Amino acid sequence: MKVPHGHGTNINNASHPWVATVCVVLGIGVFAVAAFWIKKCKSNSPKHEYSALRVDGGSEKNKYEKEVRDGVFASCSQYLANSNRYELRTHLGNIGSRTDKHWFVVQDKNLGAERLLTLVPLPTVCPIQPSTLTRDTVLSLFRSLQHPYIHPVLDIEFWDTGAALVSPLNPSGSLRDIIYGCTWHEEYDRKYTTKGEGLPLRQVQCLGRQILEALLFLRNRHFPPFHHLHSGNIIIQNGMARLAGLENPLFGLAPKPPSAPETLAFGYLLYEMTVGYELPAPPSAAHLELELESSPRIASVLTLIFQGSRLPTIEEILCCDLFRGVELRELRGASGAQSFTTPSDVLELLDIVKYAAVPSPIRRSDVVLVMERRKLEDIIEEDDGFEECESVTIEMNNIR
Repeated sequence: MKVPHGHGTNINNASHPWVATVCVVLGIGVFAVAAFWIKKCKSNSPKHEYSALRVDGGSEKNKYEKEVRDGVFASCSQYLANSNRYELRTHLGNIGSRTDKHWFVVQDKNLGAERLLTLVPLPTVCPIQPSTLTRDTVLSLFRSLQHPYIHPVLDIEFWDTGAALVSPLNPSGSLRDIIYGCTWHEEYDRKYTTKGEGLPLRQVQCLGRQILEALLFLRNRHFPPFHHLHSGNIIIQNGMARLAGLENPLFGLAPKPPSAPETLAFGYLLYEMTVGYELPAPPSAAHLELELESSPRIASVLTLIFQGSRLPTIEEILCCDLFRGVELRELRGASGAQSFTTPSDVLELLDIVKYAAVPSPIRRSDVVLVMERRKLEDIIEEDDGFEECESVTIEMNNIR
């Protein structure tokens, strides 16, 4: 008997219902496996996205620089492979002005937090001798510099390739990143190519006062004069300024030009915060009047710094109307704290650094450009100190 074609097809499908069931189950299984691996990959990814270093066949990084970078990465990987605490996550690009420095994101396995590891090459004029004892002394120094306006160094090790320093990772970046509206982990030579934006007056007052307090604190702890003050060495954490780069004078690294004593460098920094760009040299009176016409109190401070017969002290700058009445909530309750006694080994190390013949603004060949008409004796006098302003001295004693 001849059976119609359609009828026969229905009988065949009805007799094998398990075929469709198997296909559905397999499809669900494949989807579940894919979802599992996607979730696992996301869980292993870093909390922050970092820009990859572009090589473009050598157009941006020549062969020698790439070899150096690869060698540093291999050394860092080797050292951290034997570390019980830190795990390498990312090798960042040149995020700072020093091309011989290298930056890594590492994971603190004890605390589960990301940290910034900075590998600093030690120059031939390094005033300290790398050793286990020196490492312990330097770490003791950094731990003694705990202050709301000091960016901490959490750990340090001396490697064959230099000194490795571990510090907190702050996604807000530096003060320079804030001024120019940049992401902290972008390449340095791409971040600051255009003019930035000046900060609001209140923010300039608060950050400026905090930076001055950090400089005073370092001086009271017998730290050498800090000739590395610029917006790239001010880390912003929760809207608060924290002075960084304290390892630079310890290792004998040359300051970033235009290099200057602390109060003069603060003038450069104050101008950059207000106007949105960095001065290459001391401004004239006409320059200040033109750029700061709407900010007379800031202009008054900069005139004192750049146009005075001598450099003012930190205390004299704090006496200016611009910084009066600025509330420092982070220093509340510190008046009852006992005076700190610096350990003898730390004092000895600081003396070695202070009197070592390392590069400084006073010894640089461009001192005439930086100081303009100022006499060298005035620069040297700054470290010896001028007469302090009584109102600020009383306030400092109450705080400390």
